[in-house]
Amino acid sequence: MYTKRISFPKDLPPEKTSFCILCGAPSVAKAVQENGTSVFKCSVCNGTNDRFLAWDPGMEQFFNENDELVHSSVGVIVQNPSKEILLFKRVKYPFLWTIPAGHLDKGEGAKEAAFRELYEETHIKVNKLQLVFEGEIRGDSCVGGADIHLWHAYVCQVEDDVEPIIEAEEGREWCWFALNELPELTMPVDHLLSLSEVCSILE
Repeated sequence: MYTKRISFPKDLPPEKTSFCILCGAPSVAKAVQENGTSVFKCSVCNGTNDRFLAWDPGMEQFFNENDELVHSSVGVIVQNPSKEILLFKRVKYPFLWTIPAGHLDKGEGAKEAAFRELYEETHIKVNKLQLVFEGEIRGDSCVGGADIHLWHAYVCQVEDDVEPIIEAEEGREWCWFALNELPELTMPVDHLLSLSEVCSILE
């Protein structure tokens, strides 16, 4: 069920490499479809998949005691004065609504990464982030092949006049949603918004 060490070559590459999730060859390239979503095509097996196996020495990733691949991630729940949260629809797997989020760079602090991801994906700058969750979320499958993520989630408050600019390679539409009117969410965001310690801050 979860991506394991055996899915990768015996000798891990010293540089960022994308492997085919179907045949394991280091020969996949991103292809943008007519609807703007991204898939990954292998030049060896000619297979196409929503995901690939990423190995990036510059990213915080590791194999746990069960040889399962784990990525370290951050996410920011952005809330306006009307108690609505900012979500955008992903153009990469999983193709659902999500919060600004991403992986940590090697040696990067979680809060530092959260500020970075928030700005990179939305062009929103804030001065304060409140940590609301740290822990492992299993079954959180990302485009880069990991099915387990070590999450650091934050909440920030913004003014009504804040208007995000979503990067085209991340999402194609965004909206403010009331907590009782949420669309179909990515698995980790759905999990975060189900936690009492998160809801108590947002409500």
